[in-house]
Amino acid sequence: MKNLHKNFGFVPALLLISSSMIFARDVRHKEYDFTADKRMPLKIRLAVDAGEVKIKPGNDDRDIHLSFRFDDRRYEVSVQFDEDENVLEAYFDIKKWFKDEDHDEKSSARLLVELPYGVPIILNCKTKAGETDIELGDLRIREFSLRVLAGETFLAFSKPNRERMKELTIETKIGELVSEKLGNANFEFAQIDGNIGELSIDLTGDVEQKRDREIDMSLNIGQTRVYLSKDDAVRFKVSKFLFLSNVDMPFEYKREGKYYYSENYDDAKYKTLISVSPGLGTLDIRLR
Repeated sequence: MKNLHKNFGFVPALLLISSSMIFARDVRHKEYDFTADKRMPLKIRLAVDAGEVKIKPGNDDRDIHLSFRFDDRRYEVSVQFDEDENVLEAYFDIKKWFKDEDHDEKSSARLLVELPYGVPIILNCKTKAGETDIELGDLRIREFSLRVLAGETFLAFSKPNRERMKELTIETKIGELVSEKLGNANFEFAQIDGNIGELSIDLTGDVEQKRDREIDMSLNIGQTRVYLSKDDAVRFKVSKFLFLSNVDMPFEYKREGKYYYSENYDDAKYKTLISVSPGLGTLDIRLR
């Protein structure tokens, strides 16, 4: 593994890199530990072909931990960390997409990422297939991007983000997305795109809104449910209605053309501006 870092010109921020191999039915475990520089944002790029992905806060203010479990016959791992640029790149690739006849279903690919709580983070995640479980509460997430080709995804900010997030991007092609307390992300702008499947977008949170925020949503086929706080001052714009689309707004919202307004919109200091392009399916807006 040291040769891999040398070939790419990357130097680990922490000299100790543990890489343990456990051979049982060709299943391997690999673990990596790096220490980030707190003086600049930590940029993380994760690309996963398939498997189970879990991202959560770690127990250290600077250390990053990655743990891989995979079938060596079907998967390969590549991890590089550039300490000068504070950039971590991790790739979890499939060597061949078609299973061998003797493939053990129990040896599915798994990735665990533990993030530091004391470093500003710009996080970019891409997954092609599988299950993704992301908890980003109580971290310093400056920007976050999640793109899922197919699978089930859970995203939560159970505690408030320690940073003001500039942009939050979520894009799902096929599958189900469930989110909790995205209001705790403390974002300025959010782009949420759903193609085919179910979306549950929870925009509530535990922090007082201290600035305007803007959300653009583009929906194609499926069911989408959006949760908003009763205290949020909201202007909802529905850009177009299709023949087979159904939009269900709260009774408390008043309609003026393409716009829907919460009762407290005119008197509120900070507002939530939501623009939606609904597709074929249902859009259900609920208050909590």
